[in-house]
Amino acid sequence: MRGVTLEEISAATRISTRFLEALESDQWDQLPGGVFNRGFIRSIARFLGLDEDSLVAEYALETKHRTDSGVVPDPPIEVPRQWGAILLAATLLVVILAGSAFLAYRYGPRLVALMRHSHATPSATAEASPPPAPSSASAPSPSSASAQNDSGAAPGLPVPVPNYPSPSSSSAPLASPSAALALKVEAGKPADLKVLADGRSVYDAHVEAGTVLHFDAQDTLTITSSDSSAILLELNGQTVAPIGVPGQPGSVTLTHNDLKPAAGASH
Repeated sequence: MRGVTLEEISAATRISTRFLEALESDQWDQLPGGVFNRGFIRSIARFLGLDEDSLVAEYALETKHRTDSGVVPDPPIEVPRQWGAILLAATLLVVILAGSAFLAYRYGPRLVALMRHSHATPSATAEASPPPAPSSASAPSPSSASAQNDSGAAPGLPVPVPNYPSPSSSSAPLASPSAALALKVEAGKPADLKVLADGRSVYDAHVEAGTVLHFDAQDTLTITSSDSSAILLELNGQTVAPIGVPGQPGSVTLTHNDLKPAAGASH
């Protein structure tokens, strides 16, 4: 009557043309039913300028003795998928996987070998490193001289390895069969002591009072002390004169010439 098409009503009220056609032809079984149908009627009446209540009452009278079965509404409109973005993401994934496989195939063995080499190098270096040579200044050389601490030196002091047992207080030290000079050093009080045998350092340390040391040499023995009166020297059982002024540092070199002839020997 008003010259309005169903498409215009559908565009204005957002009601499907299928439902509009069912309303025009009184096909109630094609409508959702219940409050949906009344809502459709009010929306259409409002758009066309008709009396909403009158049309709803007419609809209620028409369907008074009828049970609304309802219909399944239109299926939802499917949103088109972004096939371009999906294809691009899939392509990037394939490229990444292919690149990873290529790198693992090309450089994998080299990386494994490099890691093994880095782990093996420290241990091999540690095994190949020779042990440090002992310092000649802190301990005597066993091939050139021997010394023994008879009174028990304080902890931490170097104790030379003896070549023969310490002599008793009533006997003189016995010289080594292979050495021409045998020196006995007895400390009367603490001092710093240094001994050279045939020009080689065999002892360089601090001695405590009561320490007794023995040294052997072929030609010369050089003794240096921070206190000349702190040490008593015996060369092949013969007492040696003090090596300097008491209380002052002193040094002396003993040779075969310092040995006194034995008693009763011809002169």
